[in-house]
Amino acid sequence: MPRCASTATAWASPPPSATSSTAHRSPASIARSRSTDTCRSCRSSYATARSPSSCCTTPRPLPTATPTPFNGKVSRLKLPRFNVDAPIEYLAINAAGELDTPKDTNKSIGWYDIYAKPGFSGNAIFSAHVYYHSIPAPFVSLAKSVPGDKVIVQMENGTEYTYEVITNKRYHRDTIDMGAIIWPKEKADYDEWVTLITCGGELDSTGQEYISRDVVVAKRIP
Repeated sequence: MPRCASTATAWASPPPSATSSTAHRSPASIARSRSTDTCRSCRSSYATARSPSSCCTTPRPLPTATPTPFNGKVSRLKLPRFNVDAPIEYLAINAAGELDTPKDTNKSIGWYDIYAKPGFSGNAIFSAHVYYHSIPAPFVSLAKSVPGDKVIVQMENGTEYTYEVITNKRYHRDTIDMGAIIWPKEKADYDEWVTLITCGGELDSTGQEYISRDVVVAKRIP
């Protein structure tokens, strides 16, 4: 039986007052000044007989506050296109120095809590089997993912983070660069990713191990 190896500025001040500044000035000079007065806030010209320029009267929008990420447990991972809704099993590195795989083989998706956590600006790593004991596992259809597919991570308190697939690549198990996958140089600091890893491709000569690894990367969307 094949198995997967461990792997905003508002109006700041009123327009200059014509009353105080024009008490001892001729009508002609007053008219000239009205055509050349400037806004104390943005220094743009406006006529005092009219409203100031819209650059001063229209406030700039304030940035939207970023909610504080939930720092509790990661609960479930969903792949809506493939009807996957699986519980999360916490994983780490095994004795061989490789990414461990889920022990609840056909039901769970593993999350490596030694790396980034969903909701924070990082790259959260997940893995699951495709088959185990000839029974389909959560990532059995992962290799069919295409850009635009959704990945949803649900936290213990019900908070959900949604991601959109951006890449789906296959690597040979002997040459895959796990460092580049876990800490991708092309990811912008402000982006948040999840990376899903599973076995794929053909079986090796033993008939027990897949020779490739399928890696799907998704970026968080609002």
